[in-house]
Amino acid sequence: MLYTPNNILYKYIRYRFRRIQIQCNMLYDIAPEEEDEIYRNLLKKRAKILIPVGILYFLIFGIIFAWLVGTSEELNPLMKWELRVIYNVIPILNTIDITWYAYSLDLLRAAVILMPLAIINSFPYIIIAYIVDTILIRREVKALIKTYSMKEYLKI
Repeated sequence: MLYTPNNILYKYIRYRFRRIQIQCNMLYDIAPEEEDEIYRNLLKKRAKILIPVGILYFLIFGIIFAWLVGTSEELNPLMKWELRVIYNVIPILNTIDITWYAYSLDLLRAAVILMPLAIINSFPYIIIAYIVDTILIRREVKALIKTYSMKEYLKI
């Protein structure tokens, strides 16, 4: 599922790989099977790095957030806003009556209200993911340039 060509991460890696290929002046033709294998390997490496980093990031973020809320008398405006949003969503979540055949639209309403918090708080992780992707793809492109240049050298 994760490594299929229809996956959005696969398409993103393919797009970034082709952009970095152009930036690094890699003009070699790669077979489609080899290109597919490269994308799959990049996705596997990406997952091996970003899953533990993501778990660690959100654990540390949660601990720091709870510590700041519990120990600070004066919070910055962003923290105050986040707490107001959370306090406004708690009554909505407490009134949800979930039955076996349908969910309440209040759950969707709470998700929409909390969406800006999720985006703002996960933005540093998205930047880390972008940097990791760039590093992995550049390494792969440089290795391919080296491989294909050696093949060209050996043909002569």
